[in-house]
Amino acid sequence: MSAAVINNDEKTEVIYGSENIIDLAIEGYRKVQDKLDICTDYTGPMLFLSVKPIWEAYTQLKSRAKLRFITEITQENILYCKEIMRYAECRHLDGTKGNFGVDGKQYWAHATTSPQGKPIEQMVFSTVNALVEQQQYFFDMLWNIAIPAKQRIKEIEQGAKREFIETVREPKEIYRLAHDLIKSATEEIVVLFPSANAFRNRQEHMDLVQLLNGVLSNHQLRIRILLDSEDPLNKLLADDLKGKEGEAVRIQRYSNKTGQTKITTFVVDNAYSLTIEVKDGSASSFDEAIGLATYSNSESTVSSYLSIFETLWIQSELYEHKKQNNVIGSIC
Repeated sequence: MSAAVINNDEKTEVIYGSENIIDLAIEGYRKVQDKLDICTDYTGPMLFLSVKPIWEAYTQLKSRAKLRFITEITQENILYCKEIMRYAECRHLDGTKGNFGVDGKQYWAHATTSPQGKPIEQMVFSTVNALVEQQQYFFDMLWNIAIPAKQRIKEIEQGAKREFIETVREPKEIYRLAHDLIKSATEEIVVLFPSANAFRNRQEHMDLVQLLNGVLSNHQLRIRILLDSEDPLNKLLADDLKGKEGEAVRIQRYSNKTGQTKITTFVVDNAYSLTIEVKDGSASSFDEAIGLATYSNSESTVSSYLSIFETLWIQSELYEHKKQNNVIGSIC
């Protein structure tokens, strides 16, 4: 039984009854030509494999279509997901809700299955081009933010951490993130300031200094800061922290005359990095000075920024040592 809205060759139907739904799905799979994209909640993989006619029709698609599958991979459904991965490219998305499929010409959708795993009794099917395009766009958007299934399975089976790289655009969110990251430090904070202009506003500047001073109550924490030796505002920042220099706080100055370094970089506990683009060095406020920020716990990303910092740190130490030797030589 179905209720239909028909516009020329396009139609939208509501299909009732599990047998009718199975027949419709199989018939739809037969019409798939190039691709089939499916998104389901965590119950979907088990249901998908348990309905033998649908699963058999799906596996036969591999020889002629590109198959993509999004679901929430959990400890409970991991074996079913591994089976699906034999035929489709599979990705994980936390908290996935709803169940739908789209192939560029057809769209299927049904409600979340019940906890008891009862058969699906109602499904929407449509060939209306506008709706199909809309749902294809929605699937592609979810696909782009989902993570590879292998990565999620590694998290479950090996307890691996979830790696991420996030782009942050909102200045207030960037400022809050910098504060939260500094406050979370337990071992070491390294900071590279190509210019203090990103923190040019006096209140923002003082907030940063107070925050760095505040975390020093943790006696296990070390802070290393690299400042542009030519930037007068960086001198102000160094003066504010001057009384703290020692084993806990070390400040070095480096030459950034060419302006090659335009990114303020924070690395915390060798585990997290936050880079902030200095977009307009002449701006009078934090909001106007900065561009995009990148926040990550990716091991390769964090180690790359830390390597840049260490290289500049060593260069600044060598330069300072050479300068001191020249002073001693001139006195002698």
